[in-house]
Amino acid sequence: MAKILPLIFLLVVATIGFSNGHEVGIFELKRGDFSIQLTNYGATILSVILPDKNGKLDDIILSFPSVDDFRNDTTYFGNIVGRVANRIGGAQFGINGVFHKLIPNNGRNLLHGGKRGFGDVIWKVKSYVKNSHITFTYDSFDGEQGFPGDLPVSVTYMIIETNKLGIKMEAKSINKPTPVNLAQHAYWNLDGHSSGNILSHKIKLFASSITPVDNELIPTGEITPVAGTPYDFTTPREIGSQIKSAGGYDINYVVDDTGSEHLKKVAEVTGKKSGRKMELWSNQPGVQFYTANKLNGVKGKDGAVYENHAGLCLETQGFPDALNHPNFPSQIVNPGESYVHVMVYRNGSKRRSLCIIGKWDDVVLSFPSVDDFRNDTTYFGNIVGRVANRIGGAQFGINGVFYKLTPNDGRNLLHGGKKGFGDVIWKVESYVKDSHITFTYDSFDGEQGFPGDLPVSVTYMFIETNKLGVKMQAKSLNKATPVNIAQHSYWNLDGHSSGDILSHKIKLFASSITPVDSELIPTGKIIPVAKTPFDFTTPREIGSQIKSAGGYDINYVVDDTGSEHLKKVAEVTGKKSGRKMELWSNQPGVQFYTGNQLKEVKGKDGAVYKQYAGLCLETQGFPDSVNHPNFPSQIVNPGESYEHVMVYRFTVDHSD
Repeated sequence: MAKILPLIFLLVVATIGFSNGHEVGIFELKRGDFSIQLTNYGATILSVILPDKNGKLDDIILSFPSVDDFRNDTTYFGNIVGRVANRIGGAQFGINGVFHKLIPNNGRNLLHGGKRGFGDVIWKVKSYVKNSHITFTYDSFDGEQGFPGDLPVSVTYMIIETNKLGIKMEAKSINKPTPVNLAQHAYWNLDGHSSGNILSHKIKLFASSITPVDNELIPTGEITPVAGTPYDFTTPREIGSQIKSAGGYDINYVVDDTGSEHLKKVAEVTGKKSGRKMELWSNQPGVQFYTANKLNGVKGKDGAVYENHAGLCLETQGFPDALNHPNFPSQIVNPGESYVHVMVYRNGSKRRSLCIIGKWDDVVLSFPSVDDFRNDTTYFGNIVGRVANRIGGAQFGINGVFYKLTPNDGRNLLHGGKKGFGDVIWKVESYVKDSHITFTYDSFDGEQGFPGDLPVSVTYMFIETNKLGVKMQAKSLNKATPVNIAQHSYWNLDGHSSGDILSHKIKLFASSITPVDSELIPTGKIIPVAKTPFDFTTPREIGSQIKSAGGYDINYVVDDTGSEHLKKVAEVTGKKSGRKMELWSNQPGVQFYTGNQLKEVKGKDGAVYKQYAGLCLETQGFPDSVNHPNFPSQIVNPGESYEHVMVYRFTVDHSD
């Protein structure tokens, strides 16, 4: 195993005293073989440890031997840079007729926020969970480095699944319009930080244009295509193949617009020696590709000495000097407005990349035609709402106002009523075949008895090559209303027509349930599942105790991990096929249903679905929450928004 960091960095949280009385810590995020070390000095990445194609661990981030070396540094190793990353020409700009003159720190220009930018301040630690995330915050004050307005800033680093690093940079303008353009300035060498140069790395940039610069590296204001130039990486090639012609790379690329409202793929990089591969997504319009042209005998960690081209930077960002080029995307954040910059790195190796070879099959139960969905009570694959699951007695009260609904499940209301969201026609707002589709529906005041106008949207999106994301959103316009939208797919990972799901193994990340009465209405209690047929905290076959449970149709309370991000809900594996599905969500509950009421239902492809032919995992708020004040509230007040996110990850388990 490679050295990770010197002794001072091996402490999970070490502290170093600085002369100004503040303390600097070293923090580790770790999940399996994937680990990251960071410091609150500059909200800086110190190391990223990953296995190569042979399983050998190495650190792929360039950095200094100690945090003390970051003071007065001009390499910006791993820093968060800002308030405005990259260069501002002449160290000056104007906003709404007000001229701002800054103190130059790069010739006559300003670079990365000034002499004491965000990479040179000590950030506070707001939240830290070792196997999940860390959030740093900093309050940038009016006039700091010459920039106008107070600006609270936060940066969250998070481990996603087992091989992704997510970074979320946020800021809010308090009292003056101000430019904001934060960037993460890590130097990467996928063959190991001390392995030499990155000239043999292969890179593909999803960017067909650049913003060319003058001899001071200030953009000219033009946007020019890269085709037929040394800057063209739209097809993968080695970084060193034309680097001499380019004079080294230090240029902003214009990330191709895919038409998606979601993250755009920015780059793919592969280390030739190690086989490690890194992919990068972001929501920013540009990326600075820099090949460390100025490194010259820099003393690094572990005794390394970094020379020219020892690392590469991919700094997603707004365009450099946008403040002085009105044709560039604006970076001005007005008072009350927020800035959000998201990056996701996906790391792997050729050895570890997923390769699914086998029989293709459809794993979702459904009808032969869309016409069969009318008056259906199975809710095959529907979005259900305005309130999913049951409302006891088909009634509830909000702020002293009583609402009586029309029951459609005995004396109760189920999945939004007789004509809920699963029985209406939605508009198609956006559709890109290899990316996403967004449906919208305007639910009106009094629909199925619910109060208030409620515009709703649902987006289904591909994420990478093996994930399905579902995002459900709604906004209350004029009355307080309950909202609990759910996705009601029936899954059979061995194939929709393969029989029952009793041999599927499932693990639920949920230690409690909300028990129900004979009408399947929650009693209001929350009880542990330990030593009951409802305990799936350890993986086991669904059929192993299903008779004792009488079939499963119950809300599980998803375990609280302390994270502000998505929580893992479930893992399911089909015994015959080896297909594995993992589910994450931001909701507090999940309805686990085993198709108990299916009886000779005619399905697609001539299939006939019988009892237990599929399973549902409906992430949700707790059922009948409107009548149980101890349950998490589902009330959305006027002007407030509702958001429900699900991510499914599909792989194949070859262990059998």
